[in-house]
Amino acid sequence: MNAHFQSIFALATPMGRSALHLHRLSGENVFSILSPYILSPHNKKSVDLVSLASKSEGRPCTRYVYIIDQEKNEIDDVVLTIFPAPKSYSGENIIEISVHGNPLISAKLQSLLRSIGMRDALPGEFTQRAVLNGKIDLAQAEGINQLIHAETLGGVELARHTVDGVLSRETEDIRAQIITILAYLEAHIDFAPDEVGDYEPSSLLPQIHNVVERLNKLHATFSSGLKMREGVKVVLLGKPNAGKSSLYNSLLRYDRAIVTHIPGTTRDVLEDRLVIQNKDFVLLDTAGIRVTEDEVERIGVERSLQSALSADVICLVIDIHNLDCSRIHDHILSEINKFFTSVKLSEDQKIIPVVSKQDLLSDDQINMLHMFNQNFLKLTKDIEYKNCLNSNLVLISLSNTESLCENLVNYHNLITGEVSKKENPTLISVRQKDKVLNAINSLNECSKLIAIKDYPEKIASLINHSKHSLEEIVGEIHLDNVLDKIFSTFCIGK
Repeated sequence: MNAHFQSIFALATPMGRSALHLHRLSGENVFSILSPYILSPHNKKSVDLVSLASKSEGRPCTRYVYIIDQEKNEIDDVVLTIFPAPKSYSGENIIEISVHGNPLISAKLQSLLRSIGMRDALPGEFTQRAVLNGKIDLAQAEGINQLIHAETLGGVELARHTVDGVLSRETEDIRAQIITILAYLEAHIDFAPDEVGDYEPSSLLPQIHNVVERLNKLHATFSSGLKMREGVKVVLLGKPNAGKSSLYNSLLRYDRAIVTHIPGTTRDVLEDRLVIQNKDFVLLDTAGIRVTEDEVERIGVERSLQSALSADVICLVIDIHNLDCSRIHDHILSEINKFFTSVKLSEDQKIIPVVSKQDLLSDDQINMLHMFNQNFLKLTKDIEYKNCLNSNLVLISLSNTESLCENLVNYHNLITGEVSKKENPTLISVRQKDKVLNAINSLNECSKLIAIKDYPEKIASLINHSKHSLEEIVGEIHLDNVLDKIFSTFCIGK
């Protein structure tokens, strides 16, 4: 434990009037510093927190007490909990004080703490001390920060996995493989061939390739993890009055978008969060796509097409309720082809053709749609981006979007892939991603040097660099300015 740290404190709950304010204190001497100002409610005598910690045998201990200032004036009656080192969050002695949630009371308590030698904690300083005291590693600390700031259920889940050490264990396992490779090289640097055998660096290639494969897989988790943290982006596109805004409101279950019978009502892109079966999505409603002379609507159409470029899933909303049955197949294929010619998509985007207003369709029209679905692959075989297409049309009405929701959940699972599983590690920060990429680049350079049977010293240097990159993920190697930058994004009091 770093005993030289000054004792710190912070309000760990939001400022403002509330039921309670919780103050957190941390430091080696925090028990002895505060004891003179803690009184028993029974006899008004000082409570010896050092003795209390000793009697608790290292376990947390809670007491109802009074806290007074230096003039013996009562500040508040409080609930005080001690967490003796080293079995505390920061690895130091910790005190948590719950006072009544009046900012005036908290201000008086904080004034006392400053006057007896404590200082206000910096953002993330409690967690920074936990890292420096070996309670958690740097990757877990980043997980804690994301756990606090996550805005989606998926983000909470991924952060929880990281806090539990899933990423740390994976990087340590890969690091152990790298050390095995390094040991071979170091042996040939330090000893003669008659002691360790001939130098055959090509024998290391299978191990290096295996490590690179694992690192590439880990590197790929950042992108899919980002989708899980921020939500899979779903864009509703189609002609004016196709039913996009009505579908948007139906999925959100409230009237977010204005809906009228007038074509071109939606002029801009609307965005909101959507949760289906605990899966997070970002849902966008867009202006109807058509050629128009109206300047404002034209800008809206451009924004609609632009939003499609960054979408993970595009719901192409098609209205057929005014069409004769004989025209339905050709109209749907025409709408799909027009869309594909207006937007240049990437192969990993998914397109769901959505037929709206099912409640307005006749039985004959619905039968025609069922026939279309039965021959979907045959009918769409000549479409340029057919690999992006969903395997069938999806029918929806304002009261029934179940089939569309099922398709969206399936695509969410496909896009987020393995990162949603608790046992699979995921990179949750750009810093982590960059460190893994550095390790990959160093190992790939090693393979090139091995191919020409270069000196073991040069190869070992690159292997060491890859090892150090992985160690930086968990903070085994760190610089003060790096730590300061990471923890500056934390909440005060964490």
